[in-house]
Formats: sequence, structure tokens, C-alpha cells
Amino acid sequence: MDVTLFSAVESFLDHLRAERAASVHTIAAYRRDLQKLLDHLKSDIPAASLDKPRLQIFLIDLVKTGLKPSSQSRCVACLKSFGKFLASHGMAEKNPAQGLRFPKKEQQLFAVAGEELLTASLEPSSDMDPFIDQRDRLCMELCYGSGLRLAELIGLKWGDFIQGGSMVRVLGKGNKTRVVPVTRGSRDALDSYRKVCSDRGFSPRGPLLLNHKGMPLGRRTVQRAVEARLQAQGRKGKSSPHVLRHSFATHLLDHGADLLAVKEMLGHSSLSTTQKYTHVSVKRLKEIISVKHPRG
Repeated sequence: MDVTLFSAVESFLDHLRAERAASVHTIAAYRRDLQKLLDHLKSDIPAASLDKPRLQIFLIDLVKTGLKPSSQSRCVACLKSFGKFLASHGMAEKNPAQGLRFPKKEQQLFAVAGEELLTASLEPSSDMDPFIDQRDRLCMELCYGSGLRLAELIGLKWGDFIQGGSMVRVLGKGNKTRVVPVTRGSRDALDSYRKVCSDRGFSPRGPLLLNHKGMPLGRRTVQRAVEARLQAQGRKGKSSPHVLRHSFATHLLDHGADLLAVKEMLGHSSLSTTQKYTHVSVKRLKEIISVKHPRG
């Protein structure tokens, strides 16, 4: 009669106590790990039926629970030791945990908003004060159209727009200055914002972005404005200015932009940082293939 996995676990723990002189803490930890395996399998299968694919699926599910790296390593050590025990005691033909590794957690992809949602969020709103509306639209346009960081955005001055407003000089991380293109949408938004500033008697000199009192705009005000405009169009996920920057890079790459050019516009010092956006674009390409290709 085949030994059940539950019985094999108890025999293994007894073996650790009697023959391996394992510590109480190690035995308790191994018991917890193996109990998780039993709970995962949902039935007491024969020990001989335990195989590597089952163990790999178990580990993948554990990754999703956010298990600490130290606990991951211990769990793999436990399964390898248990598998070796099964094989050496004739409960399995071979060690089912041979070569088992904890799967790497999938790289967290950047949060990106859809192109249609962003286009809708950039439309003027008749329900808002014209000054606030045009200012917030300009913030959105510059983050999405030029890939600006929040700190770079609120640090802009009117005089930073050069070459007839087609380029903007940006002070980035490490006090490094770069010059990036200004989209047609951003130029239109800038013209509209200039007009409402004039209507309020605000001078087109000094800081670009102002609050309703004519004082420099704060970070939190921009964050709230971006969040409100994105969520008003149905955005459910993260809705920050940095999402607009991520969307800028991802949409450029989706449409065939050169990676080095995107790197320069983002102000990255290393190409490897920019390459992270290619993971998002590759994911998008896979989605397109699966939906659009006749054999997807």
C-alpha cells in the first residue's frame, strides 16, 4: 500500500528529530512549510505521486503571497530535504525536488494609462474655473507630452520655453539640464494658460505654474489635479503624474520610437533604466498578437 503524503510528512519530521537532531525551530518551520504544501494540494495524495511540476506550482502560488526571500530559501531547502527523504526511504522513485528553485517574482511593470483615456482627460472642462482647468491641462500635457517628472514640472519658468515654444529646458536629477521637445498639444495648452494668467493679472515671467493667488504651485496640488482628471475618465489604477511620464515613454516605444531618443528625453543616465519600458511594450505587443493575429 502506498504511503500517503501526510504520513510521509510525519515520518520525515520524526526523522529530523531522531536522526538529524534538528532544532525545535527548524522542525516547526519545516512543519509549517509542508502543511502549506498539503493545504495547496487539497487532498492527501500518495507520496509517490509528488512530482516536480506540482512543487513548482506550489512555489509559484507562494510567491503571490509575498513570502520573504529568507522564507523562500528555507521552503526550498525543506522541500529538497523532504524529497531526498522520500527517495532514500523508498517512498518515491526519485527526489521530486531535485534542482527545484524558487521562481523569481515577475518584474513589476510600470503603471501606464491608455491612449484614449489620456486623450479624453486632456480635453477642456466647462465645469471648472478656466484658470484652474487650463493650468491643470498644461500640467497633464507637459508630463505626458514631454515626459517630465513632477519636480521638473513645478520647477519650470516661463523663460524655459525656447525656440518659439517648440522646446523646453528642464532641470532634472543631479541638477542636469536637458532640452526636450514640446508637443503641439502642450503648445496649445501653454497659449491658453498664458491667456487666463493675463486675465488674472499674473505676469508671464518667473515660475510657470501658479495657484489661484499667483503663488508657485505645490506638488500636492498637481498630484490631486492629475488624479482627478484621470479618474474622471474611468482610470482605476495608479493615477499620479509619474504615470503620465511612464505613459509618455511606453507610448513612444509602442509607436516605434528609438530607445536612445527616449532615454535622452527622459533624462536617464543609464540606458538600462530606459530599457525597463521595453518590457511594457513587449507585453503590449504580445497582447496585440493574441487579439489581432489569426493564429494568436
